Amino acid sequence: MPVSIIIPAYNEERHIAACIESLLKQECSDVIEIIVVNNASRDGTAKILSDYAAKHPEKIRVINLNRNLGPGGARNLAAKIARGEILIFLDADMTFPPDFIEKLTRPIKEGLARATTHAEEYVANIESPWVKVQGQYKRISNISGGGEVFRAIIKEYFLKYGGFDPSLKYHDDRTFCYKTGTKALIVENAYCYHNNPDNPREIFRRNFWIGRTLIAVSLIEKGWKGLIESFKMILLRIIDLVAIPLFIYGVIRLPRGLDAIGIISILPIIAFIIAIVRSRVVNVKSNLEKIMLKLIYVPTYRIIRAAGLIAGIIFSSKAKIKKRR
Repeated sequence: MPVSIIIPAYNEERHIAACIESLLKQECSDVIEIIVVNNASRDGTAKILSDYAAKHPEKIRVINLNRNLGPGGARNLAAKIARGEILIFLDADMTFPPDFIEKLTRPIKEGLARATTHAEEYVANIESPWVKVQGQYKRISNISGGGEVFRAIIKEYFLKYGGFDPSLKYHDDRTFCYKTGTKALIVENAYCYHNNPDNPREIFRRNFWIGRTLIAVSLIEKGWKGLIESFKMILLRIIDLVAIPLFIYGVIRLPRGLDAIGIISILPIIAFIIAIVRSRVVNVKSNLEKIMLKLIYVPTYRIIRAAGLIAGIIFSSKAKIKKRR
């Protein structure tokens, strides 16, 4: 079966070359085409893609968009023009071992599944201090009954049900499962490498997009229980965001005496400090590095993460109000 690999790319000049290079080295028995959708990037992504398409015209196709359709919209567009019978949906900041595509597609070709996903995803940029404080070496797909996010699927089946729903933004790769109930077979020996956000801007951006659909996804997946869980998360992020300003306010008020307002202003900083102490940092080389991570990077990461999530929720709420009007 011919295979079409679909990659949405928005401002991915740092990662897209490594992603494509790892795909060009795939040891697969099928004909592979790589379709990259340049989602109105404003950096050097378009130039990099143009160079690769010129070097490998038989393998690489580039779609340049004038406006960003989101990852789901870009994937849907590419799926309609893909030549392959199997679609592979990947991210531009991923890299892959040479046997990744072969392992991912084998169960589909053997008739064992309509869709598959990999078992493990290793963090590629683990040396960054911003990534170390996120506490992950790898993500494991150990979901009972299969994964909601799939990497490979039969094209005919995907198009039959209209592909992804781009309205769920960051979470749109789960929407095919929501619509059809289809879950991906987890291929136990398939793995890849994925970059985590490794600077303040990317940390804010990812959490902003998570926040935009957090409540909607929680309701879809778990109903009112999911709503409660999302509100707990929002409360914790608010504490991260206000802990230091409230503490400063409490210190300023301290000469007046420790009243109820002063006590309340101290409580969030206590919770914030406890969260910092308990936070997991990975790939630490020395005690000095661990101290630096805990003192500087962990609190800063938590504040940026919180600001992104809350901003996304607020932006989403305002957008809905405007639409209703």
